[in-house]
Amino acid sequence: MRKLLFLLSPLLLLADITLEELQKRPEGRVRNFQIWEYMQQDINASDAKSAYALTHKYNNKIFLKYTKKTDDKQVLNQSRCSKMNMKSLLKETNSSCVSHGLNLKTAINLNNTQRLKLASVLSKDYPTKSELILLMNNKSFVLGALKSSPQNYITLFNSLGTKNRQNYFNVVLPEERMKVLAKSKGFNKAIKYIVTDKKMHRMQKSLLCVQGGELSAQSYFFLALNALHFKATTKAMSYLEIAQKKAYYQNHKDRAVFWKFLISKNKKFLKQLSKSSDINIYTLYANEVLGLEVKNYFSSIKGLKDLPTSTNLKDPYVWEKTLKSIRTSNPKQLKELLKKYDKKEDEVLHAFIYSKMTKYKEHNYILPYKKATKNLSKDDQALLYALARQESHFIPSAISHSYALGVMQMMPFLIKELGRQKKETPELEEMFNPYKNIAYASKHIRYLQKHLYHPLFIAYAYNGGIGFTKRHLLKGSFLKGSYEPYLSMELMSNTESREYGKKVLANYIIYKKILKQELKLIPLLQKLTEPSQTDRFRMKALASSGS
Repeated sequence: MRKLLFLLSPLLLLADITLEELQKRPEGRVRNFQIWEYMQQDINASDAKSAYALTHKYNNKIFLKYTKKTDDKQVLNQSRCSKMNMKSLLKETNSSCVSHGLNLKTAINLNNTQRLKLASVLSKDYPTKSELILLMNNKSFVLGALKSSPQNYITLFNSLGTKNRQNYFNVVLPEERMKVLAKSKGFNKAIKYIVTDKKMHRMQKSLLCVQGGELSAQSYFFLALNALHFKATTKAMSYLEIAQKKAYYQNHKDRAVFWKFLISKNKKFLKQLSKSSDINIYTLYANEVLGLEVKNYFSSIKGLKDLPTSTNLKDPYVWEKTLKSIRTSNPKQLKELLKKYDKKEDEVLHAFIYSKMTKYKEHNYILPYKKATKNLSKDDQALLYALARQESHFIPSAISHSYALGVMQMMPFLIKELGRQKKETPELEEMFNPYKNIAYASKHIRYLQKHLYHPLFIAYAYNGGIGFTKRHLLKGSFLKGSYEPYLSMELMSNTESREYGKKVLANYIIYKKILKQELKLIPLLQKLTEPSQTDRFRMKALASSGS
């Protein structure tokens, strides 16, 4: 859902915010959110300028709203340039304006004369961009890019989009050339684009020679999956070994070990996974095969006092201040914070702190806000809690960088649409009430469940949108084949949705157990290659094709 902010309508009813209130508030994400709201009120250019000056770091969402209120000629010109059509851009003589309005993906679709004109304007102040645009005038601009510099080649490769990569760059490159490219800035991103695109087969073959270099753990993992595509299992195992050693997060280390097992079928890797302190699909898989029980989590907290709390977690400023305190606390200070937040109403905060204090060796799977979920089936409860845990750790006033709000991280455009369906006109701040937030999210989840029947796919849609999920499934993902469905789970190009989905799925398995509806992970994963059991989109496509 975070990706869809551009759909937000300015007609949302907003609580009145004053400039004086904003000036009194501490800088940070919460004030940025309120500045963004303020920019949508009926304010004059002077007040807009004063509010914009309060923005913490550069924020494009606020800037876009500010451009509609300001009379600042420089800002208006910057906005004008970024929206300029090609006809106007070709008449522009200001290099900064051309640079703002022209990207490389657009430039590839121009003719030689147009590119020459724009490159000439850019040449003095933006020589690198000018050079890249001129390279496109060569008949074989990809070869020209290779000859000019490895960095030019990688920059063009990463900037020109999927279709252009498929049309121009899908060639087998010599081993020596690949080794040089591997040292270029942006090669990690290039590896992702190559490995996650089924149509880049020739470039995928070129990657087989890549070794050494300062690549990321994720890149080595992608190189391992790419090697499996060519049945180079020994090479894949060596890439996985490097990925495991370089990985920072435990779940990424576990992922490498899990794939070592899939390749080798050696249960020593499962035993290794069973000793991990993290709870993820890889460790759950290992414990399931080995017949072991996962125990390093808690679903309730004993000893909390039945007294009113002095902490208002529905206030995002309170949460922002509290989170800062938690993040900067040492273990001893965290213990003191636990004593401070010792009321039943502090449950979500106490659980959050306790998990951090244990360095996440004990995992938080509490079930708060039971009055909001009591009318849901046990399965729907498990799904909702699985999503909420991943979205916000149940914090009622959490705000994301894209202004998703509350326990279920509801996006403003979606709040408005759900309000319309419910014949309500909610203010965004109402979403800091966990019961209101969960009610809205439950309605949205019911909509997703009409099209998607598997928790992994519902998680994809909740995070990236149902349209994104439909397109991904209809690309040919999750078909029967070697290493499926695991390969499809790892090769989703949208990094956020890919990792989010796996985490929600692990949460779902644990919550099913807590709610006395224990479910095996492996059979649930095996369903992913059966469209009739997972989603409406593939079933409809199969029916249309007569399969």
